[in-house]
Amino acid sequence: MTAQHPTAAFTVYPLRFTDDAPAMIAFLRTLGMAPVVTTEGGTFAEMVAGGGGRVMVHTAEHAETAAPAGETQLCLSVVGTDAAAAQLRDRGLEVRVWDETYGRQGAVHGPRGEDIAINEQQRDLYGYLGHGGADAEADDRLSVTAVRVSAEGPDRDRDVDFFAALGFTPTGAGDHWWQALSAPGAGTIGLHAPGGEDDRVSRPSGTEFGDIALVRLGFETAEDLDALAARLRDAGHDARVVEDEVRSVHVTDPDGKHLEIHPRT
Repeated sequence: MTAQHPTAAFTVYPLRFTDDAPAMIAFLRTLGMAPVVTTEGGTFAEMVAGGGGRVMVHTAEHAETAAPAGETQLCLSVVGTDAAAAQLRDRGLEVRVWDETYGRQGAVHGPRGEDIAINEQQRDLYGYLGHGGADAEADDRLSVTAVRVSAEGPDRDRDVDFFAALGFTPTGAGDHWWQALSAPGAGTIGLHAPGGEDDRVSRPSGTEFGDIALVRLGFETAEDLDALAARLRDAGHDARVVEDEVRSVHVTDPDGKHLEIHPRT
């Protein structure tokens, strides 16, 4: 009989490395995210979106995996790493867990040989700064999307099966270019056909951690897109509403990366 474990909710938690963490944090706050944990000097932040998902901002200067500024890695946020790892092992996935000074951390082996980090939400701040009331401050119209390169066919089928084990299931029928996988209150994994500015799904870490899962940062919102674009422009960002098959806001973030904000599904 399979052992029973508490249900662990996996939340989309992209990790953005940057040369200007304060600017990236300010940009995310303009979008509607709120800080949960930060550091003195603004070199790190954990941000939450009221509609689901989190984003971690980390200065590239201190990246253990030599991540360049603008790189976004796929991470998942959990309340308890051990419970999450047990749940994934029960579903036949390969997981490892270890101790860090700020809590138990882990990684699950992805469907294409990459490691996807599992980050436990901090309970002991170890000198970090906690921000009470972040959930109430965060705009509940906004949710986080991690955009992953995934070609229609075997690659996408493996991705859909893998993320289903984490609680993310298809939203809508999808098409050749796009399939959204969502979990209530946890953000979205967006599977996008190759053809963007960077089609890598992973890169070697150069460490014992194996290959690192890569994504692009994106968002969905129920806010009026014209109002959102205007607010971003007022804050000094190059933002515009694009009338395409799906109407969306296109903006250049502080790391010079193209970022899209789509209507909430």
